[in-house]
Amino acid sequence: MVKYLDPESDFGLPRRRKKSPDLAVRRQKNAELPTAEALAAAREAALRVLDRTAASSSQIRQKLTKAGFLPEIAEEIVTRFGEVGLLDDREYAAMLVRTRFQERGLVGRALVQELDRKGIDPGLQAEALEQITPEQEVENAQRLAEKKARSLHNVSYSQAMRRIGSFLARKGYSPSQCREATRGALADRDFETE
Repeated sequence: MVKYLDPESDFGLPRRRKKSPDLAVRRQKNAELPTAEALAAAREAALRVLDRTAASSSQIRQKLTKAGFLPEIAEEIVTRFGEVGLLDDREYAAMLVRTRFQERGLVGRALVQELDRKGIDPGLQAEALEQITPEQEVENAQRLAEKKARSLHNVSYSQAMRRIGSFLARKGYSPSQCREATRGALADRDFETE
């Protein structure tokens, strides 16, 4: 079905999501549950989240409190799941670093920001980041720079340097890594120098 838009409608204003009245009712209900029932309901909610995707203990804690469970209940569930091995922030951080590096090419600052967003402790962040060697970073930066260089057409050398360098910087590479990888990727291409 085609959806037609009225050109006079205001596109500048962001659309507001309607809050589900059902969500507010569930939050209120969860907050008022007796402790034993609240623990069972919170455990089920946390298991549903972990069924869909891996998560850090901080994410589970946030999801449970957002669902209306008391912070003490959320903390007890997180502690219990940690004891039985369902939540392991060290393993989660290592997995996240590995996949983000391999799939998106993220390193350094970009990975730290990602781990911060997931609520991973700074000590565990440093430990997880150690699995990426400087040689792997250099190889990955070179591979990404070459891939980006192939996609650039009708640009000058300085524009290509800027675009590839900023692309790598957004991925978390240091300025020196960006510069070296960019120069390597553009070395065999013909450009008009400005």
